[in-house]
Amino acid sequence: MMILTVTLNPAIDRALEVPGFRVGAHARASVLSLLPAGKGNNVARGVARLGGRAVASGFVGREEEALFARSLAEDGVAANFHAVEGLTRTNTTVLDPEARTTTHLREEGFEVSEQDRAGLTGALLDWIGQQPGAPVVFAGSLPPGMAPEHFSAMLAACAEAGADLSVDTNGPALRAAFESGAVAALKPNLDELEELAGREVPRRQVVQVARELCDRVKTVLLTLGADGAWLLRQDAEFGFRCPLARDEVRNTVGCGDAFLAGWFRAGQRGVAPTERLRWAVATGAASAMSETTVGYTLDEVQRLLARCEELQP
Repeated sequence: MMILTVTLNPAIDRALEVPGFRVGAHARASVLSLLPAGKGNNVARGVARLGGRAVASGFVGREEEALFARSLAEDGVAANFHAVEGLTRTNTTVLDPEARTTTHLREEGFEVSEQDRAGLTGALLDWIGQQPGAPVVFAGSLPPGMAPEHFSAMLAACAEAGADLSVDTNGPALRAAFESGAVAALKPNLDELEELAGREVPRRQVVQVARELCDRVKTVLLTLGADGAWLLRQDAEFGFRCPLARDEVRNTVGCGDAFLAGWFRAGQRGVAPTERLRWAVATGAASAMSETTVGYTLDEVQRLLARCEELQP
């Protein structure tokens, strides 16, 4: 089944390699990649690279709409954006191979209006009406002009129309999604789990605390970086990790998006939930081994499947 990804606050991702990077100093930089992106768009690209079918939707600056559509088409992803006035933000990642550090510079982009929100909601409902029961994933932050209550209303409208909703976000948007009652699956990391719990969560308690979220959502996909990931449902609890050597890790930006790409692509293949999680973890690991966002391949993911280890509670 086709997957629809929704990126409300897209970005053009620029990755630079700067050996010996220091704040306040002059340095030579090499451009590793320049990619029209945003979390949902990264998920769509990943699904396509793993052999699946995806449509990318959401907001985009009017001047960059053609750039996004053209770039996504190169990866086999169809585009169905709602264009708005203003420029799409650029996010810059600085990789220092000597210190093995990653520095993120995040810009603020366009502001959306009530008309923009209504326009996108209408487009999403039209698509969902043609693909009843299809997976729809909202991934990333909210743009200026879109409050958590606007987000909650958009989710509710999509769920009422029959979408199978997943959400990967943070802050007040995450709280709004969780409390909306419209979301089937949430993908928090440890920081986001603590946001929902309202307290610091010791590692020995993360599974227990994540399971408590299943009172409101059917599935919780808890990602813990190098420590792997867990799937929690009322009737299920299992986890996997894919161990990587220190020198195998090149870039952790976008690993969560890759995790979701693996999860949804495995769902398209009709595999059991345990195998879906294994695919998700292997895809996240493949992304960590790539220098660029969405630089992994199906062959790399398939090789890493055998390396995944089951976690014990």
